[in-house]
Amino acid sequence: MAHARKAGRLTVHMDYRGHGASSLGNPLRPLTIKGLSEDLKEVMDQLSIEQAVILGQSMGGTVAMQFAHDYPERCLGMVLQGSPGRDPYRHMQIGDTGKAALKIMITLNKLVPDWVRFVNKTAAMAPSIAREVVRLKGFNPHLAKTEDIEEYLRHFFATDPNIFFELAEDLCDFDLSNLEGPIEAPTLILAGGKDQLVPLEECKWLAKRLPMAELEIMAHGSHCPHLDDPIYVNQRIDRFLDTYKF
Repeated sequence: MAHARKAGRLTVHMDYRGHGASSLGNPLRPLTIKGLSEDLKEVMDQLSIEQAVILGQSMGGTVAMQFAHDYPERCLGMVLQGSPGRDPYRHMQIGDTGKAALKIMITLNKLVPDWVRFVNKTAAMAPSIAREVVRLKGFNPHLAKTEDIEEYLRHFFATDPNIFFELAEDLCDFDLSNLEGPIEAPTLILAGGKDQLVPLEECKWLAKRLPMAELEIMAHGSHCPHLDDPIYVNQRIDRFLDTYKF
């Protein structure tokens, strides 16, 4: 976890369980979107932060939505970047073979997690193939800096594959439409027009189900719009924060 203060605002970066500098904690505790929402509350409690605007990219935005639902009094607003509001695997533009392979790995991770970990460490071709899939599907290489993409990939592939597939399984079951009551926190949705993992139509679907959502479409943006055009994204977020005087 890291935090910094800029322009009068305190910014806190949280690593999920088993990610970055955070340990897995209790290995018997299942990794779920709801569990990560509870972790976020605990971090805020530890830092004596009563309310905050929650920003999340990809699954991080799903965690933000779960948090806003679970603790509406603690969530001032949300910024969601390429975030799925329901099972993303039905809509990813990775082809039928890619979708089938992902579902197989999620199932195998549940049944034989040690085998999945072993394959990840010993299969020479798998990591490089996976890197290229993430690189080509997750970014707009014409806009994002190569060093930024490499940094993202380094952190992505440093995550234990068991953790990745366990959360991927739970993400399948998340559906904003099934949550009790609407999430009424002001929300900025940053959607990439070229996003192949959470397509633009899914961001539009999400915006219609969040009563106070603003949808900002970056026509040439990818799944990582903050890497495609960081200056514009930061300016847009600042404008959103200023509008609601957060």
